[in-house]
Amino acid sequence: MVRSWPSPASLLSAEARRTLVRLLPLLGVFLLVGVLTRPVHTGGDEVPLLAATHRLLHGGYALVGTMDSSKYLWHGPGLPALLTPLVALGVPLSGLRLTSPLLMFTAVLMFYRLLRLRLSPRGALIGAYGLALYVPAYYVLGTLDKDPLALLLSVVSLDATARYVLRGRRRQALLAGLSLGALAMTRLEYGLVITLALGAGLGWWLVARLRHRPTRVARRWTLVCALGLLACVPWLTYTYSLTHHFFYWGNSGGISLYWMSSPDPSQLGSWHASHSVFADPALAGYRPFFHHLATLGPVRADLELRHIALVQAVGHPAKYALNLLANLSRMFFGFPFSFALSATAIAGLILINGTLMAGLVASARPLLRARRRLPPETIPFVLFASLGFVVHVFPSAEPRMLIPILPVAIWLIGQAVQRARAGPGALAARPAMIRPAGRRI
Repeated sequence: MVRSWPSPASLLSAEARRTLVRLLPLLGVFLLVGVLTRPVHTGGDEVPLLAATHRLLHGGYALVGTMDSSKYLWHGPGLPALLTPLVALGVPLSGLRLTSPLLMFTAVLMFYRLLRLRLSPRGALIGAYGLALYVPAYYVLGTLDKDPLALLLSVVSLDATARYVLRGRRRQALLAGLSLGALAMTRLEYGLVITLALGAGLGWWLVARLRHRPTRVARRWTLVCALGLLACVPWLTYTYSLTHHFFYWGNSGGISLYWMSSPDPSQLGSWHASHSVFADPALAGYRPFFHHLATLGPVRADLELRHIALVQAVGHPAKYALNLLANLSRMFFGFPFSFALSATAIAGLILINGTLMAGLVASARPLLRARRRLPPETIPFVLFASLGFVVHVFPSAEPRMLIPILPVAIWLIGQAVQRARAGPGALAARPAMIRPAGRRI
């Protein structure tokens, strides 16, 4: 007798099949945008990411002895690790570039799953489309880029954190922590976010104990952050073996901090690559210093840039404050950059991010009024998003820096809308979604 295996569709619930059908058009949108925006030649971060992938495939990562900073510890190993098996199989660049829209679509599916913990199917679907239609994320869909993977890992970590806080299952804690660590390996600045979040969690836990208040959420959030930081130990061990500096995440931060602290009236903190200094006549005055940096090597140059950034910021606080304001404008509205975005792009950023900010402001009042009835994962989510935002204020930023924390903003707006529609008696969670917990930590 021949055994018949169930089809993939039969393994999905009726709601899951309906959801997949409703979200599937987004995959077509992502793939179409990816094809239409695909560059003719490799450029930007694609080149160093592909080079890192090939080095990882041959058992290395940083190019030891190089004077080119982008070939050292410039990027985290997250995306190269994902691409390594595909490169080993001989997948061409056109196929590798498909990972960006596929990762973006998977992030939307996972975000719907997260929203369904607290919202109705209709509310979760609207929120998922809200994330998917965040057009500023589209410009990387035609290339190899870290942002789609970072978004997916952010959503997975948030979803697992919410489920662990709610039910106490250890596998959810492990998934949340590993996803958080993988996010830091994809965007290295999130290593600092995890570290600060761990400190905040420990402080929250201690204060709750001293005041004899419930500590369950603080304890579980702290454990997630500890697991996330633990997942980064192999990378930090590797960077220490190369640099002999503890807690050294990468060598790409110094140049960004340097430009942000520039006292030059013609500079408002916009980032410039080292090669741009030698190509742009407007930056000719910086060439002697960058010639000096080129003789130091990636790590010493990075540390020198960080030191000078601190000296410049302390020495010119008013100019640094102006640069910070300009940086916030760059992050949300796409100007002022060293290059000019089109008027259409700037108008789109103002419309989209302005609407998002207006939604958050409008959500503040109902959320504050219902603060005692909000889901227990609210504080961890807000901590994660707040720290993810703050770490990008001080180095030179751009709109894509908002992508990993965008899900929290949409989640908060969704909670506010649900409570506004349900009235003052809205509950912290829909009872139908709460199942008996397994063994708790």
